[in-house]
Amino acid sequence: MTQKPNDFYVGYLNLPPSLRLLIPAMVLVLLLLVMFDAWLVASLQPQSGDGKWADTPKEFVGTLNRDPYPTLRVRQGGTTRTFVVISDEKRGAEAALEKFVNGAAIKLYGYEIERAAVGMIQLAAATVELMDTVPTIPPATREIHGRVTLTGEIVDSKCWLGVMRPGDGHIHKSCASLCIRGGIPPLFVTRSTAGPQVLLMTTFDGAAIPPEKILDYVADDVAISGLIEKRDDLYIFKADLSTLARSK
Repeated sequence: MTQKPNDFYVGYLNLPPSLRLLIPAMVLVLLLLVMFDAWLVASLQPQSGDGKWADTPKEFVGTLNRDPYPTLRVRQGGTTRTFVVISDEKRGAEAALEKFVNGAAIKLYGYEIERAAVGMIQLAAATVELMDTVPTIPPATREIHGRVTLTGEIVDSKCWLGVMRPGDGHIHKSCASLCIRGGIPPLFVTRSTAGPQVLLMTTFDGAAIPPEKILDYVADDVAISGLIEKRDDLYIFKADLSTLARSK
């Protein structure tokens, strides 16, 4: 087929009439393909979650509990709120609070982190003060919810609650492992269409979990049996680590 002379394109000449619509159409199709690819990649990523991480630190006054991880019981709006306490970076708060005994009244400054009704305080300064008195806080309530077998994921509490997005899944495995190894308490997050159940993990006898016992399973879909206990507003999962296995 013989090409018309005026269809031949030369860069320094005017665009041939037959190409004046074709090239913009091709550019438009290319842009649409790029937009579709961006949407597809984004839609395949894990959900970022709705965790909150305060931009500025504030003062917290309450009673310390170090069993099995550091927590602070604070009186807020007529109810008792339990905050898991951690240090900065990928470190637990044991070193910062080691000189205080269980039940000590303390004041600290930190960033509030929250997701799924679970609260956390990341220390903003190493200074933690011992207080003479604090607002009256009733004794902790405890409810035993019985033995269960759960399926879900082991995550590090700091990232999952709001510091990283997403804070779960295989994309987050290395970070979660570093956090747990550094003393950040692990959480067990169940799979549920109605919303995840979030539980602070301990050993079956209620002690802090040795990181090496769970690191191989972090960020995987797993099943594990244990006992659920509710302390005030915080759910504890006393995990029978001998039953821990991948569920897929």
